[in-house]
Amino acid sequence: MNKKIRKPWVSWVMVLISLGFFSIVVLRALKLSITHDEAYTYLHYVTKNWWSIIIYKPPHIPNNHILNTLLIKMSCGLLGTTPFNLRLPNVVFSLVYFWYAASIAKSFRFPGIQILAFLALCLQVYFFDFFSLARGYGMGLALMMASIYHLYMYRELNNGHHIWRTLIFAAFAVYANFTFLYAFAALTMLLVILWMQEGNGGTKTIGILLRPVLIVTGILFVFIVIPLKNISGDLFGGDTSFWRDTVGSLMWNMQYGQHDAIYTSLSYTVAIIVLVGALFFVYDTFQNTVSRFRFYQEALLLLCLTAAVQILQHLILGTQFLMGRTALVYAPLFLVYIIFLFQRFNEFKAGENIQLALNSLWVLLLLFNFKAINLSHTFEWQYDRFNQEALSLIEEDVKENEWQETSVGINWLFEPSLNFYRIAGKKEWLLPLSRDGYRDQNYRYYYLLGDNDKELIEKAEASGWSLMANFPNDSYLFKNENYR
Repeated sequence: MNKKIRKPWVSWVMVLISLGFFSIVVLRALKLSITHDEAYTYLHYVTKNWWSIIIYKPPHIPNNHILNTLLIKMSCGLLGTTPFNLRLPNVVFSLVYFWYAASIAKSFRFPGIQILAFLALCLQVYFFDFFSLARGYGMGLALMMASIYHLYMYRELNNGHHIWRTLIFAAFAVYANFTFLYAFAALTMLLVILWMQEGNGGTKTIGILLRPVLIVTGILFVFIVIPLKNISGDLFGGDTSFWRDTVGSLMWNMQYGQHDAIYTSLSYTVAIIVLVGALFFVYDTFQNTVSRFRFYQEALLLLCLTAAVQILQHLILGTQFLMGRTALVYAPLFLVYIIFLFQRFNEFKAGENIQLALNSLWVLLLLFNFKAINLSHTFEWQYDRFNQEALSLIEEDVKENEWQETSVGINWLFEPSLNFYRIAGKKEWLLPLSRDGYRDQNYRYYYLLGDNDKELIEKAEASGWSLMANFPNDSYLFKNENYR
């Protein structure tokens, strides 16, 4: 490989950019209203004992991201129960992501390419949602990026201890969120393929390969077999096709739902990028020249093997295709694949200029997409955006009327978040909120959601209830003047 050009200022630029990104993560973690899934994790899992979390005691819905839940329990136990302390583990793991993104970017030859590659890996507005929330996806992204880096180092240095590291980081990613199990299975398959590729004259014995694969896989199996057996209920996925459900929904989320006009073309763009890499792969594999290390090949294999594992599981077991946030397992794989695919163009005449141009264009597009970054809401839980404001309005009215306690009828989506604020904020005046919402009872206040509660909103308006607020996310807060 060409010798890398080391410039100290590149590291300092990456540090400054990382601090800027980290500031955004911290501000969002401080300011965002607690979301449905975060609050549900706290109410139903974090409050249990450590063993109950580990073996996935009920409820068995796929909300307990075990490593995330354990770290939240530790964080809240040490620092107290606040939204930020719930989110602190993922906030810290964002630094892990930035560190390994920088480490991968520094593998390129030229300083300009290094900075552009780093930006390409980090300017992902959708990732910032999960770095700022108490879900397992943020730490899963960070751990998977670390795993990819050590896979790269194994291939570049031919050093066996990186096999251990790539597997261990991938295993922890699985423990952070089980959707990363697809990538872990693909990684073990890739390692076997790479060993077989070396042949009898290779430097690695089967024992050097099998020890880490079998030991890490065996330990991971022990920790996840009971939780996987216990998980039940509705899983978040689709049955249409891998391309529409997984690729299409991930592309929509990654661009934060901003660009309707180009949404349908994004999946085709992904297909073209994969096809270009596949053509290079075939050519580079079968050309009669001295073999050289091109990491885009390993990245493409890892991406395709991950997809193959998921598709085979769907065909054999009938499981649903990953959708939206559950498809995030593919995001770091694809992003790393793109920047190393651009490196392949170096082998053309004026290839370095081509690589620079492609990376520059890619980063410009990501900067355009990054304009969606905000301190007010997340992409998938926008209905929770104004929960704190609604609760504050209710609290002011309760204190003004000197009521000792009050009841609130709600859309069920608001239940975990509002109950979290009730418990964490010690709001003794607020009676426990029901996940059944407002059915078959009379409440002093009603907090409703647009089309979901259209019938009751019309009744409220016809009955002369006071409209305390109509928030921009189409949620409504009413005071029932007829309450007795």
